[in-house]
Order: sequence, then structure tokens, then C-alpha cells
Amino acid sequence: MVNQTPHNSQQKNDATILPRERVMAINVLLKSTQNLIDIAEREAQFLAQNDMMNFYILQDEKAHITNRYEKLSSEFRERIVEFRGVDRSILERLEKTQIMLGEKTAENNVIVASMHDRAKQKTQSSLVTVQALAQQYQVNIDEQPASKHNGKGV
Repeated sequence: MVNQTPHNSQQKNDATILPRERVMAINVLLKSTQNLIDIAEREAQFLAQNDMMNFYILQDEKAHITNRYEKLSSEFRERIVEFRGVDRSILERLEKTQIMLGEKTAENNVIVASMHDRAKQKTQSSLVTVQALAQQYQVNIDEQPASKHNGKGV
């Protein structure tokens, strides 16, 4: 068990990013969730345009926002009992927003998986073509040209 000294307690409070006030805390979590939805929508646009450069560039921003969201969510779950008395409509809005985030993420994952499968099929098709071409042009090692050094070959 960790000894909770005032110094340790202060470190924990410094690391907390979810506000103490309940409605404000839910609004911060809502905003973070909406930021991830916005990222997912931008990803979907880049995927639809086959713009992999911007898709990959967006991943750094997504990682930062995702890390913040995960921390906020973790703090929210740790304090879940505190939020039971909050106006039901704001909790429902949070739930709907999180469901929307899950849907957008799932849609993008399907697109990425499909792109991965197509790339895998193209790679496999290319390998088969290369193998077929290699079989047509087999080189007989015994028929190699003679070496320039002694004129007799190797």
C-alpha cells in the first residue's frame, strides 16, 4: 500500500486534468470526445480521398487528443459516483457523443481494414506475376559468359 504523504497527494492533484466541479468536468469530457469525433471525420475524408500523407500526419494530433481523452475518461470513471446526481440530460448527451465516437471509429477501422486487404491482394498478385516472369526467363548458370580475367570462365 502506498503511503499517502502530502507531497504524494499534491503530485496526484497536479496530474488531475478533469475539473472538480461536476458539470464542468462533464463538459470537458464532452469537448474531448467531440475533438476525437472531429479527428475521425477528418480521417474519413482523407481515407475517402486516398490522401495517405494527410492521414498519417493527422495521427500525431490524434495520439495527443486520444491520450488526453483516455486520462479524462479514467478520472471520470474513478469519480463515477460523484456524477450520479448531475442533470440526466447532460449525462445522456455525453453518452450519445461517446456512442457517436465509437461509430465513427468503427467506420474508419472498416475502411482501413479494407484498404489493407486490397494492398495485401495487390502485393500477392505482384509476387505471383514476378514469379511467373522469373520462371519464363530462367538463367542457366553453366551458360554464364566467360570471365574477362582469364577468358576461360570462373
